[in-house]
Amino acid sequence: MALTITAALLEELFERGNRHGETAIVLGEDGWDCDVHHGRRPSEKLTALTWDEATDFIGGQEPDDQATRALLARADYSIRDEEGQPTLPRDDVNWAVITGVMDDDSSTPEDLPWRKARWFDLGTARSVLGLDDETLREERRGFSLWMTGRGQWLLATTSQYDGEQDQWVECTSEYAALLIYRADWSLLADEGELPLLARAARAARDLTDLLDFQMPDPDSDPARQVAACWAERDVATEYEHATRVIGTLVRTTVQQEIGTSRRNAARTVYVAHDENTTRAANTLNLSRRTLNDLL
Repeated sequence: MALTITAALLEELFERGNRHGETAIVLGEDGWDCDVHHGRRPSEKLTALTWDEATDFIGGQEPDDQATRALLARADYSIRDEEGQPTLPRDDVNWAVITGVMDDDSSTPEDLPWRKARWFDLGTARSVLGLDDETLREERRGFSLWMTGRGQWLLATTSQYDGEQDQWVECTSEYAALLIYRADWSLLADEGELPLLARAARAARDLTDLLDFQMPDPDSDPARQVAACWAERDVATEYEHATRVIGTLVRTTVQQEIGTSRRNAARTVYVAHDENTTRAANTLNLSRRTLNDLL
């Protein structure tokens, strides 16, 4: 596996394609690979070159050195790093390739075009949520949640269905926070290893768990239903009062103080960049207008 297409990989494409036909060079989590797909269509977005395209390009099935160089010159097949720079990992780096992106609205991963794929250092990535084995058994699909050393949130997706490849999929921090908030505590990494965003999301979950109240189970007999609710009346009254007061506290004081912390953090980054709005906004991944509003 490699982060660029080499002459050796092209040679494998022709060798396997001449024997099997349906062959392509496809990008996966381990880099570029030669894939014989036998009627199973590979991802168009992650496919750089098919055997049919290569033979049509050179006008035959046996490429010479000149044809190989011409094929390699068709495009820059190098996969860039997380910052979009054309750097390659050191030999001692355990790397993987991000080949998908999560659509927050549909919660469905989509393949990235291979030109937008990025490699990252697995050795510096942190596991935040583990794979839910029960979900994998029931749905035959699952994921774990990670954060790279540069702060990108990733899902490591896995599938037991034929034709579905495991992937590293980028997602927004908002989606990551939602997953962490909803996750069973048993899937979380040790608290001391959790990033700040994850700890904050779990603190929010702790609050909602503390204030969680469920009505008594429905009963077909109205009298028994009334009796069950009456038995919980005093407790329910306390919960209604607490949730009403704390809800107001969160909407006013808590949100206000969180907003103050955000502005202080943004201004610190702004001053660290010699009050250069463009550089500070890039660091914070904000628009200049949003940063100016914060400042």
